This record gives sequence, C-alpha cells and structure tokens, in this order.
Amino acid sequence: MMIRKTLLGFSAGLLLLSPGVAFADNTGDELEEQIEEYREQQQDTEQEAEQTEEELDEVEREIGEVQTEIRDLDEQMSETSGQMNDKQSEIDTTTERTEDLREEIEETEIRIDERDDVLKERVRSMHQSGGSVRYIEVILGAQSFGDLLERVSTLHNIASQDREILDEHIADMETLERATAELEEQLETLETQMAELQSLQASLETQTAEKDSLLEELAERGFVLEDSLFTLEEETEFLAAQEAAAEQELAEWEEEQRRIEEERRLEEERLAREEEERRQREEEERQRAAEEQRQAEEEEEAERQREQERREEEERQQQEEEEEETQIASSGSESSSSSSGSSSSSSSSGSSDSSGSSSSSESSSNSSSGSDSSESTSSEEAAPSSGSATFHRPADGRVTSGFNPNRRHPVHGDVRPHRGIDYGSDGGTNIYAAESGTVSSAGWMGGYGNTVVVTHVVNGQTYATLYAHLASMNVSAGDRVGRGEVIATMGTTGVSTGVHLHFEVHPGGYAGGSSAVNPASYLP
Repeated sequence: MMIRKTLLGFSAGLLLLSPGVAFADNTGDELEEQIEEYREQQQDTEQEAEQTEEELDEVEREIGEVQTEIRDLDEQMSETSGQMNDKQSEIDTTTERTEDLREEIEETEIRIDERDDVLKERVRSMHQSGGSVRYIEVILGAQSFGDLLERVSTLHNIASQDREILDEHIADMETLERATAELEEQLETLETQMAELQSLQASLETQTAEKDSLLEELAERGFVLEDSLFTLEEETEFLAAQEAAAEQELAEWEEEQRRIEEERRLEEERLAREEEERRQREEEERQRAAEEQRQAEEEEEAERQREQERREEEERQQQEEEEEETQIASSGSESSSSSSGSSSSSSSSGSSDSSGSSSSSESSSNSSSGSDSSESTSSEEAAPSSGSATFHRPADGRVTSGFNPNRRHPVHGDVRPHRGIDYGSDGGTNIYAAESGTVSSAGWMGGYGNTVVVTHVVNGQTYATLYAHLASMNVSAGDRVGRGEVIATMGTTGVSTGVHLHFEVHPGGYAGGSSAVNPASYLP
C-alpha cells in the first residue's frame, strides 16, 4: 500500500511538469517550489501509510493478545470446572457418610434404649429380692446332685448374661460417642467443602464475565473469532496432518478390504469343497441305490425262475400221477398231455408278461429316483452394501440445536450459519468417536475452543468429524481411535453459552466451514 501511494505521488509530480499543462507561464522558481510541495505531500502520505501500517500491526497484536487471554481463560475455566466436579464428588461422598453415621447413631440409640429397659428391670428385680442373690440358699435347696449342678450352671449363666449385657452396653455407648464425634467432623468438612465450591463457582463466574468482555471487545473491533480458527501456519500444519491421517486411514481401509477379500475367497473355497463333497455323496448314494436296485431285480428274477421251476416240477409230478392213475389209452393220454402242455404254455406266458411288466415298472421307478437324486439346488446371499456412512452418536445428551444455515447466533445476535449439531450435557459429558479413524488435530481452534478433528475412511470414502467446545481431550494428533471410544469431555471453551458439544461432518475431509454438511443424515 505504501509503495503504491509513493508511485502515485511521483506520477502526479511528473504530470505537473509535462508540456501542455497550464504551467507554461511559470518561472523556474515557481516550478521548484511546486516540486518541493509535491515532495512534502509525498512524504506526508508515506508517513501516514507507515502510521496506518503500524496501527494495523498494533491492532493485530492486541487482537492476538485478546485471543491468548481468551484461550488462557478457557483453560482456567476448564480447570475450575474440573475442580468443581471433584469438589462436588467430595461433597457427595461426605453427605453419604453423614447419612450413614446418622443411621448408625439412630440404630445404636435404639439398642441402648432397649438395653436400658433390660438393665432397669434387672436392678428392680435385685432390689425386690434384697439387693443380692442368696447363693447358699440356692445351693442348699438342691434336691439331688444333678439338681445342684443345674442350679450352679444357672447361676453362672445369669452372671455371664449380666456381664455380656453390661459389656454390650458400654460398647454401644462408646460407638455412639465415636459416631457422634465423627458426624460433627463430617458436617464441618461438608461446610468447608460447600464454601470451597461456592468460591470455585464465583471464580468461574468471574472468568466467564472476563471472557464475555473480551469477546465483546473483539466484536466491537469487527473481529469474528469463529472465522479465525487457524493462523496460516497452523492451517498448513493442519492440512498436512489431515492428509497424513487420510493416507493412514486409507491404508488401514485397504488392508481391511484385503482381509475381507481373503476371507471371502476362503469362504467360497470352503463352500465349493462342501458342494463337491455333497455332489460326491449324492453320486455315491445314487450308485449305491442303483446297485441295490439291480441286486433286488436279480434276486426277484432268480425268485421268479425258482417259482417257475417249482411250478413246472409240480405240473410234471401231477402229469406223472395222472398217467399212473388213469392208465388211459394213448389218445386220451396225448389229449391230456396236449391240454396240460397248452395250460403250462399259457401259464408261462402269463408269468413272463407279469415279470416284464414288473421289470418295466421298476425300471421306470429307478429312472425317476435317479432323476430326483441328480437334482441339486444352491443359493448364495449377497452381502448388503451400505450407501453412506452411519456414525456412532458422539454424545449421550439431547440435541439442543440442529444444522441451520440461517441460525441467529446466541452470543452475537446476528444471523450466521450453524454448520453442525449441538448436544447438551443432560446425558453426561463423555464425547465418543463417531467412527474409527486417526486424529488429525487436537487443540485450541479459535471460536471453537478446544477441538478434536478425526479423519475416517468408510467404504473407501474419506470423512472428517469435528468435536468442539471441549473441556478436556483424551487424544492427541496422530492417535488411532476406535468407534465409540471416549475421546474428550464436554465443555464450554471458545465462543459458547454453556456446556455442550458442537459436532460437524465433512465429507472428503475438513476444508473450512464450507465443507460441512448436515450430520443428521449420517447419524442413527
């Protein structure tokens, strides 16, 4: 800017000295005075430019100091919040102990009151009997030696019970005294802890007020902290870290794909082996069934032949008997033999036809059985393909503010795009990694405060998820995290009105606010 103004000054001077300009009538002295005047104007302009540049440097320096103060306050507020949580835990423990002591004191007092009644009754009884037990009368009054032993044992038991009652009474009194003293100490501790908690709350309120004042100061100067997440150097480092994280995630994803492909290949080989074994078993079963069928047919044919031979033998024997009995003339014998031969031929023919029909039927059945056994079916289900990524819910609380390009800013009051989803702390303050990945950045990011950015590769697609306004971070840049792993604690660092999580999704990687999309379509 200063160089440009200097050149403009020289240009103006040269124009005034150029021929044709309305200075032709001026003397040399007047021109020298005019040139000197231009030189003085040029020097004034240069001085103003230098002053302006110095003022800008001063403003930038002051803004940087304010940002540093805000960052320091965020760290102090996070530390104070942690101390308040610890102190609240101490108060809860102390309160629980005081309740236990009150119950113990109440139970002890009840036992003491009950034992007081027993002891009073015992004293009253002894007073009525003259104040002492007449052991001689008890012993001399025994009717037998066994009665004497029983009376002595009874006296001993009475004395032991009295001693036990007194010992228990003394122990309970000591317990009551100790519990009462401890309760008083616990109540004093509780009072101290409550005072410390109030002091921490006051410190947090003071820190919050200082932070709000600094944010207002930046707003009055027209500086938007949310728009200054990185310096140029930090942005360069972040982009390099994000690229390295994406390459690491891609390598992990490719290795996982190779592993899945190898498992799929092995599974296909296993299924092919099982299918071949099944086919072989079916073929062996078919051959075995065919062999059994052939053997059955051979046995049936042999049985048929035996039956035929038996019938022929019976017919022969019958014919011989008829010849012996009748002793008929040769014509009659020939007629009978012819008739018998005709009957035998007819019977043989019928048996042959029946056998053929049976064989044909069995052959048809065997063919049908072979056809059925040769049929086989196989089915293979394809693995479902997922279109877009489905991330793990990053927090347990309810959604307090959704993705909205036209949201009115809760701090500044003007309309600014809200490029993520906010979760409240009503479900707890744990922050979970939306998917397995590599941490690209974990640190302070201007208006986002403490922020973690994680790079993922899902189904070959790169994503970056951003978690802002954190109280504390459990991870560092370069760490590998798993899906659902606790990576941070919810807070209110940066430009924030309360404890919450601001969550963003950036397909293709983080490239500023413009790369953010609505996370709702990626969440269950």
